[in-house]
Amino acid sequence: MFIIKEFELEGRLGVIKTKRGKVETPAFFPVIDPLKQLVSIKEIEEIGFDQIITNAYLSYKRFGEKLISEGIHNVLNFDKVIMTDSGAYQILEYGNIDASQETVMNFEKAIGSDIAVILDKPTGDVNKLDAEKSVEETLKNAYEAVKLKDDKTLWVLPIQGGRYLDLIKRSSEESAKLPFDIFAIGSPTVFLEKYSYKTIIDMIATAKNCLPPEKPVHLFGAGHPLIFPFAASLGIDAFDSASYALYARDNRYMTDYGTERLEDLDYFTCNCPVCSKYTPKELMEMDKKERERLLSMHNLYVIKRSINRTKQAIKEGRLWEFLVEISRYRPEAYEALRSLSKYIKQINKYNPRYKGNPRGLRFYNEENLWNPRIINYKTWILTKYLPDEKKVILRQIPKDTRYCMGEDGREVIYYTPYIGLIPYEICGVYPTIQFHYYDPIPIQVERDLINMVRVFIIKMKKLGYDIIVEASYNNYYSHDIGKEAERLKVKVNWK
Repeated sequence: MFIIKEFELEGRLGVIKTKRGKVETPAFFPVIDPLKQLVSIKEIEEIGFDQIITNAYLSYKRFGEKLISEGIHNVLNFDKVIMTDSGAYQILEYGNIDASQETVMNFEKAIGSDIAVILDKPTGDVNKLDAEKSVEETLKNAYEAVKLKDDKTLWVLPIQGGRYLDLIKRSSEESAKLPFDIFAIGSPTVFLEKYSYKTIIDMIATAKNCLPPEKPVHLFGAGHPLIFPFAASLGIDAFDSASYALYARDNRYMTDYGTERLEDLDYFTCNCPVCSKYTPKELMEMDKKERERLLSMHNLYVIKRSINRTKQAIKEGRLWEFLVEISRYRPEAYEALRSLSKYIKQINKYNPRYKGNPRGLRFYNEENLWNPRIINYKTWILTKYLPDEKKVILRQIPKDTRYCMGEDGREVIYYTPYIGLIPYEICGVYPTIQFHYYDPIPIQVERDLINMVRVFIIKMKKLGYDIIVEASYNNYYSHDIGKEAERLKVKVNWK
């Protein structure tokens, strides 16, 4: 049902198999309103989306028996994967809906949904007592749903609890015991609208730590490009939202870093078919309905680009670098990156040590030091590695690494920013020389290198190794390493 092809951090490239077809993950499901759809489903498919989601409750209220007799794929004229939501968002917005669990699930089965969400009780941004009630009611519904679900449909169980991580933990632990095909994290929309990405990161990490790793996980209501890479890095496989249309109705133009008011723009920074053909002024002068349609299409192109960039970063083993890059787009994204770094241990359970098609790493600032792959390498050097020779020389790595050479009777270990220490015998093994950075390095990166050298020297001296450090007066970090070695009473050969 779910095949994982690639891992990077906790993110994965995978395939969800349904009765209608396959969904390649990470995937975005555009929300479809059959009666008020700005962009046609055919246009959505042409943009590159092979899966959509629509609301079972609204469909039930509006179409009734027609969807049962003709099937949802025929009514929507879409022969690919359709996911149906139970109507939980309407509960969050308007209170209880007039449909039971049995009614909704039987309807989803009858109309031929490929992926279907059970009727749950969203938490939203409420007090803890109300949040507890939403968790209990959703779990109660889940046990009832187990008896009602069929084997043809992939059934989705939402995780509730909102910003209360202890409730998310309880909801996830109980949900993990139940035989559902897909899990979903509910009620993030209220936090996403405020760009409260830190809260979302904590919600996802807490849930993922309890859920079975072989099952796909969906994030409801996530429709801005900036959240996709962060959520994917923690193992979110699918997203959905109507943001592309909702923003368009408010003249909001989606970008990689946020949204802009159309009337505030003089130029488009995107080269999608819409932005390549029209100017902001021309869109503003259009009929409102046509402007909203074109803006919706642009927003979908931006969403698609972000999903594809996330997939490519996973494939290349550069997802952390991608996160560092986009963390500069806005302060909330940087806060999300720092929050993500709290879960390095959890991420490391799935992050591969090596990739089959490694790409060179690109280092810019101290956030690159948090890359789990770099942390793993440094941890191995400081805790597991022991030189074969008792005489050890620490030497600055040459600019041309082809000139890295060993010496008879002495163990040569090179030092360099970001990576730290590189024993000669593994020089060339990924990622020891597959990287580049700009000079001068940030002071935090220099301190990290000096700290690693200090810890290594202290350990080697305790184990009886004879240490010599080569340092240069002409290189600032090599000079500082030499001074630190002298402070530790280690012989330094100055050049």
